[in-house]
Amino acid sequence: MLRIPSSVRQGLVAGLIGGGSVALWFLIVDTVAGRPLFTPAVLGSAVFFGLRDPAALTMSSNAVIAYTVLHVLAFLAVGVIISAVLTEIKKTPHVLWLLVEFFVVFEFGFYAAVALFFAPLLEGLAWINVAVGNLIAAGALGYYFWRVHPVFRLPRDNR
Repeated sequence: MLRIPSSVRQGLVAGLIGGGSVALWFLIVDTVAGRPLFTPAVLGSAVFFGLRDPAALTMSSNAVIAYTVLHVLAFLAVGVIISAVLTEIKKTPHVLWLLVEFFVVFEFGFYAAVALFFAPLLEGLAWINVAVGNLIAAGALGYYFWRVHPVFRLPRDNR
């Protein structure tokens, strides 16, 4: 039987938690705005079908599903990378700086990619909603890792 290392398993679970929290946030935001699944439809249509004008969006389950798969895979990768860095921190504490750098580069890269490649779509997606979604995901990932990852566990008193 295939045995998955605990750091990979924790990373996958964290990725599902982070990705799920962002997806739930945007489902709530889109539903309150009266257009459920708008965000994944716009992003999926842009990434996979070349949409450049959000006013031209035709809601498509293919776009929503394709973007959701991409979103989940990206968060699974992020979770595994964070878990690997946390595992390394226990052996080499100064590696914590890599985690901070990874977060900054990831956030900057996300915003830069959206601004460069999907600028017209920004009219349909409020930056504050994206920022809040990213903060929710970071908080959810951080809380999960704080609860389960060995680097955050205090040594037991062996008296």
